[in-house]
Amino acid sequence: MKKFFVVFFAAVLMCGAGCEVNAQTTDSVMPVPYGNFELWQTYPGDTAVVFIPIPLYDSYILPDGWHAPIFRVNDTVDLFGTPLPLDISIPVALIGRDTTNVVQGRSGLMAETFQLDQVLTPAAYTIASQFLDSSLAHEPIPSIMTNAEVDLMKLLPLLEQAADEPGDLSWLLEMMDTVDLNDYMTGGFPLNGFEPKVLRGMYNYIDGNGPGVVDDNAMILAVGTYYDPLIGRRMLVGAGSKNLFEVSDTDYYKPFEMDYYTLNEYFPEEYAFVQADSMVLILISSANDKARAVGSKFFVDSLELVQRDGSCGRVTEVNVEFSMPTYARLSWSGTVVPDSWTVEYGPEGFLRGRGTRMSVTDTVVTLTYLTPGMAYDFYVRSECGDTSSSVWGYAHFVTEIVGVTEVSDDVVSVHPNPANGRVTLDLGGLQVSGATLYAITGQVLESRSVSGGNVEFDLPRRGVYMIELQTQQGNIYKKVVNN
Repeated sequence: MKKFFVVFFAAVLMCGAGCEVNAQTTDSVMPVPYGNFELWQTYPGDTAVVFIPIPLYDSYILPDGWHAPIFRVNDTVDLFGTPLPLDISIPVALIGRDTTNVVQGRSGLMAETFQLDQVLTPAAYTIASQFLDSSLAHEPIPSIMTNAEVDLMKLLPLLEQAADEPGDLSWLLEMMDTVDLNDYMTGGFPLNGFEPKVLRGMYNYIDGNGPGVVDDNAMILAVGTYYDPLIGRRMLVGAGSKNLFEVSDTDYYKPFEMDYYTLNEYFPEEYAFVQADSMVLILISSANDKARAVGSKFFVDSLELVQRDGSCGRVTEVNVEFSMPTYARLSWSGTVVPDSWTVEYGPEGFLRGRGTRMSVTDTVVTLTYLTPGMAYDFYVRSECGDTSSSVWGYAHFVTEIVGVTEVSDDVVSVHPNPANGRVTLDLGGLQVSGATLYAITGQVLESRSVSGGNVEFDLPRRGVYMIELQTQQGNIYKKVVNN
């Protein structure tokens, strides 16, 4: 998968400089359109003509605004040596309207894992079984509901991958790089500037493997999309997924919450922040293909989105400068003034949470004593109180390669060290053309040419300093502590 250099989009300022931030905000909620499953429609069955008309399936019902995947056959099949044209569409789902124990309104959605003989008439199933692998004819099939039109044959492999690794959405990145989402799904509902953070609702689950068993599980997947007019296609810009399998001794619905993340939050080193303009929800009655069972039922109702707390703003324009080869000065901008900033850095590819982390109150930090010629990843986010933070900003940089000297730096002696206001470097006969005194922050305090066998510096205050000696063979660095 190709890697993108991070481009931080300049965000619209939420307030002027010095704006006071209040991290305690009230949730802003957007009901998912048709997410209460109150309105339903009945659709008629279809008929195939095989010598005589054969009803394929009875009528079925679906909630308004939602779709079941359609398996379409437009082909000529050979039946006992006779070519027969078929042009049929079969909804591949077993959906019911639940009116028992719903929390709000009159109904909820029930999606059940099924076998083909439960959705086809006996005559149609008998004929279909002749053309299907025997295992497929008796395989548990999950019911899938979406608020978009989907291509079932393309979508199923992706859903299976999501079910196998619900905590790893890297497969979404692959999809984003290679396809137009409109080839997989069209529709969803517009967000109209609403920036979601959490999808929540009510659910119940009955495992088809038996009472009290927790082998199978349902799944809900949210896909945030954005139409990019520059490339002329719809992009995936965020996602969230959650397995739902809690077994209760009652039939009552239980609350759930599922986090939604932008791709920038998952992989800030690869993707800039892009706000979704629409969202597609996918509900799956069975997500565990190893324990998938006929009769597993997923109940869901009262879906709504909770808006991201934007009070902590965004990190923008992360910049890197070098005051010395192993000193990196990083600065950034933010759309608000938070209580503090959290920074974390480490070698390229390190796992966040395992790097060097610190809290700062300014929009600049100098990283010292880095390894020459090494690639680093740098992350920064704003913190507002104990409950709100921004997404991570990101920068990648490589420290300069310090010239290699043929003379060991042990030739140069520093005394006294620790110093008491003044330090002398005995060059040991080494030809040095210049010397520079740096503060620990990377600030240049004094720079001078050198012509003798030693060099002296006055140290203005207590602390740690770095002295750089320039030679024809390379630069030498000496650390000095001033008491």
